[in-house]
Amino acid sequence: MPFSYVEMMRGFGLGDFAALPSFDPVRPAPVTTDLRSAKLGLFTTVGAHLPSQRPFQTTNDLTFRLVPLDVPVAELTFDHPSPIRGFALDDLNVVFPRDRLVEMAADGVFGELAPAAVSMLGSITKYTELVEQTAPGVAAVFGDQGVDAVLMIPFCPACHRATHLLSRALEARGIPCVTMSALLEMSEAFKPARPVFADFPLGATVGRPQDAAMQRSVLEDTLNVLVQPAEPWRVTRLPQTWAPDRGWEDDVRALYEKEGMDVHRARVAAHTRDGQGLVGREQELDIACAC
Repeated sequence: MPFSYVEMMRGFGLGDFAALPSFDPVRPAPVTTDLRSAKLGLFTTVGAHLPSQRPFQTTNDLTFRLVPLDVPVAELTFDHPSPIRGFALDDLNVVFPRDRLVEMAADGVFGELAPAAVSMLGSITKYTELVEQTAPGVAAVFGDQGVDAVLMIPFCPACHRATHLLSRALEARGIPCVTMSALLEMSEAFKPARPVFADFPLGATVGRPQDAAMQRSVLEDTLNVLVQPAEPWRVTRLPQTWAPDRGWEDDVRALYEKEGMDVHRARVAAHTRDGQGLVGREQELDIACAC
């Protein structure tokens, strides 16, 4: 069985915060070109930015940064404080795969990469503001760049929620998205149009650090979903495996339970105080984002 964030949080006594909604599938926007001709946009939630750009707040920052994609990831920084940030510290391509995408565009896997990524720090629970205020701005940026589709890449569990909601909102505005996930239960709960699940540790959505071949394989399989029928709704499970055994699950739990528990509890407390719930608000949020 895939790793369950909900079960882990229940074990920490935080099950109410982790409770998942149950959305209906969003109506997919049509993909109007083949992959080899497509202009691809990139959206990520690790809080990546240029050192010269303003840092992100750690929770409920509804702003985004435009990160030029002619800048290699070695020249970027990121602000997400999650205990699972070690993979990205080793190689930011695991959640901001700029280097792989540039290589793939040069090799003709897809047509071209949009000039700037939309980068957020996705630890967000102000869901109404996210879909009513942030989503139109994100859609406008991708519209101005003339993208044919957007690759959506979440980082932490809260990022998965925010990314999946934004994916639904972009789709409703006519922008096709393919939404990656390291948490199958999140994809099944939010039902974006083209969810792709990789059975990897949290914090490494695109693959192992410093493993360019694996990252590229994952991205190629993910982008191929764009040219497959989006209905009936389904989650595409990728064939790549992280390791011969599943010992990494214990490593993830240990990071949250030991090294990251104080940070995580503080962030959950902030979200509980300042944010909103999802369960029971599915129809309200769909109306808010015109999904």
